[in-house]
Amino acid sequence: MRNVATESQKLNQTCQTSIQAILKAVKAGLSPLKTEIPQTAVEWCDQHFYLPEGSSQIPGQWKTQPVQFALLNMMGNDAIKEFTLQKPTRFGYTKMLAGAIWYLGVHKKRSAVIYQPNEDLAKRFAVDEMNPLLPVVPAIQAVFPDWNINNENNTIKKKVCTGFSFDILGAESPNNFRAMTKQVVVGDEMSAWKVNSGEGDNVKNLRKRTQGAAFAKAIFGSTVTISGDIIERLLDEADCVFQFHLPCPHCGHEQMLEWGSKETDHGIKWDQSKTTIEEAAQSSHYVCANHSCRQSPSQGKVYYKSLIKMEEAGKWVCEKTGIYTHDGIQFYSAAGSKVSAPKRVGIKVSALYSLNLTEGWVEIVREWLDIRGDADKLQSFWNLVLGLHWQPANTKRLDYKILLDKRIPYKAPIPDDVVYLVAGGDTQDNRMEAFVWGVTADNRKYLIDRLYRMGDPRDRDVQDTVVEFCNREYTNSLGRTLKIARICWDIGGHRTEVVYALSKRIGLLRFIPVRGANAYQRPIQDFPSKINKSSGTFLTQVGTDTAKDQFYADIEIPMGENRAIYLPLDDRICDENVCKQLVSEIRVPKKTARGVIFVYDNEGRRNEALDCFVYALAALQISIEKFGLNLAEQATKTEQTKISFSELGKKLGAA
Repeated sequence: MRNVATESQKLNQTCQTSIQAILKAVKAGLSPLKTEIPQTAVEWCDQHFYLPEGSSQIPGQWKTQPVQFALLNMMGNDAIKEFTLQKPTRFGYTKMLAGAIWYLGVHKKRSAVIYQPNEDLAKRFAVDEMNPLLPVVPAIQAVFPDWNINNENNTIKKKVCTGFSFDILGAESPNNFRAMTKQVVVGDEMSAWKVNSGEGDNVKNLRKRTQGAAFAKAIFGSTVTISGDIIERLLDEADCVFQFHLPCPHCGHEQMLEWGSKETDHGIKWDQSKTTIEEAAQSSHYVCANHSCRQSPSQGKVYYKSLIKMEEAGKWVCEKTGIYTHDGIQFYSAAGSKVSAPKRVGIKVSALYSLNLTEGWVEIVREWLDIRGDADKLQSFWNLVLGLHWQPANTKRLDYKILLDKRIPYKAPIPDDVVYLVAGGDTQDNRMEAFVWGVTADNRKYLIDRLYRMGDPRDRDVQDTVVEFCNREYTNSLGRTLKIARICWDIGGHRTEVVYALSKRIGLLRFIPVRGANAYQRPIQDFPSKINKSSGTFLTQVGTDTAKDQFYADIEIPMGENRAIYLPLDDRICDENVCKQLVSEIRVPKKTARGVIFVYDNEGRRNEALDCFVYALAALQISIEKFGLNLAEQATKTEQTKISFSELGKKLGAA
């Protein structure tokens, strides 16, 4: 009897287990048909979404910030078919995007494909943004049976959930656009995309992925670089482009937060009388655009601590139509009557609105003041902080006569504050020429000398002249001498073998062959760690456009200030032709696979002086970045030398 009872219990347990498995399978099979209580994207994220440890500044329960509220709802609003965000950094967009993707999947059962610029970035997005959510968001686990298993349903490129799936791919491969039909398509960091990856316009290819879907949705977002990119085009195509208007806490005047400038009375300001960057940054505040408010006792000053309350009362306004929204769900005309949501929405926003700033506007002002004329830092600030397309400078040619008038006489071959000498050289079929530049501790640059040697560069006597030039010594008014520390010489297709031979003759680390690379945003120098096997030299790539940006920014800095450029009143070194060559190039638009870019073009004019400055600047950067040159320390050595010369003079006088 006991055996019968035992067998009966086992059978009963087996049946119960089988029934539970069947019920679980049925539940899973029916779950796509389950009716959810409708929620907006903000409501769902605030209830279900979490920020994981390790990939978030402040991990824990997600709470939508006021500046994110309408944007997140727009990303989940079925009435809006296309959402494009031109964004800054430090805004929380990537987390917001991940929340919107999972909201559309879990809550609305919408399958999506997420495109990053390339496969490496797609993998990084999966590893850094998608996978860390799986262990901490129960709502995802409930619809993703294999969330903690590595199998065909849970890979770096694909997540197969109950009722929907995600694909995470790179946009550089045409194959990733084929046979890929989804209800939601996401394009991230689109300013880094190619406009055409080989099979037509990529934006059109993206839109085709949702053709036929009942609730088609496209979400596009990116930081930006220069005008002419994909994001600018998408914003031009949008029905409405919204910007955030906030009420002044003093007068209630609604306005966009703007950086402002020296010419504007409103915008981000700081105490100009402060002597240090830190003191100035700590005084940062916003000044209201309302003239009456600026005349009031408050002087229209708004501080970062007021920002959250201002944003809670803010609204997103389209400048061209007047349509506005508070929440991204309900939209109103300029007159206040309710209207339908626009189908294509564009958003522009800057980091001035960010509530994720550790020190508020202080850190933004500090970053601005630290630019100090650096062209690269300036563009980076414009793109990543203000969220604006960079309008390339130097699209109009500088008058060479300004440079002629700028020339000054030197008291000696090198001014006393010059602490380091570099040179840049260029080879043509019938001549070799070079320019020497002297650098001060605060990075001011003096044009010191010029070589212009006619003759075939293959001739020994021409090469001997170059060697003699590179070995010259220059003396300041105190009798201190300097030699050219480093020379970069262009190979540029003219007598390349001669430049390689000179490098070996003068010194591989002192005379460096260089090749210009005018690709956008290349570093000024890319000195290699090893000798080039074919040339036997340290052949180096030079970011010519970046260096020219630096020259044209510095040439307009007033003399006496950091980074200013000085030219000698000496026609042998700097005559009218040299001045013309220095300003011979301007930026012109050029269509490429990545869209319109602006590149330098001399339009047929001679430009050797400018090119040689570029190579000299590369020589300086190599010395600083690869060989540890510290200009301030060089200045200290110079000062010690001055003292010794002074003491010597006293002794000679006494004698």
